[in-house]
Amino acid sequence: MSHPTAHMQIHPVGAISAAVWDEVWQLTCRFYQTERSWVEAKLRANERLALFRSAADGTLIGMAAIQVDPLDFQGQRLLVIFTSHAIVDERYRGQNLMQRAGVRTYLRSCLRHPLRRKLWAYDTFSYKSYWLLPRNLREFWPRRDRPTPAWEAALMEQYGQLKYGDAWRGSVVQRSPHKRLLPQTASWTPALMQDPDLAFFARTNPGHAEGDMLLCLVPLTFGNWWGILSRAIGRGWAQRRGRQ
Repeated sequence: MSHPTAHMQIHPVGAISAAVWDEVWQLTCRFYQTERSWVEAKLRANERLALFRSAADGTLIGMAAIQVDPLDFQGQRLLVIFTSHAIVDERYRGQNLMQRAGVRTYLRSCLRHPLRRKLWAYDTFSYKSYWLLPRNLREFWPRRDRPTPAWEAALMEQYGQLKYGDAWRGSVVQRSPHKRLLPQTASWTPALMQDPDLAFFARTNPGHAEGDMLLCLVPLTFGNWWGILSRAIGRGWAQRRGRQ
């Protein structure tokens, strides 16, 4: 069975043309109930946009906003790679598009900030975005099987206050009236609630359906990169077998 393929470009936000902003808005409307002016203002506050396009006709089929935040915390020099507004057309999932954007951003950050310890952070009101953590990574927070350690919890508290201001509620970002998932984007079923990781997500962020977001933190360690890359390789093999 043949699957559509895609390619990736990462651009500075200031280099995005008016025509591409139109494409970004059209894609956004397929996943979110929101306002164009609000979305564009939020996206323009980031450094770069990863854009994923169909290899067949160049149609925009996915994207992610990327912000790299140097942070000094408890005597350590850190670099938090923050991603948001990450969406991919269902037909193109399984091609490691977000992983490829993450690897490129990480390598670029290593060149620019070689001595800083690096972490990945993102917020989500979609169980699909949270689910990728237990399915791919060894270490991430928060998680169901053990409490967040004191250092990581304090870092998330400081970063959350810095990033969200008054909307920060200690691990959860209070919903915005400007953006929420469309019901069909990541709808819940009774079967999903049987998964212990998803049940934890629902307990920890009970207002996710109304737009409350859970802040997630991932140390970019060797063990986590191995989890990401090994799963990506597995999906790549599955994709190739599907095309045969």
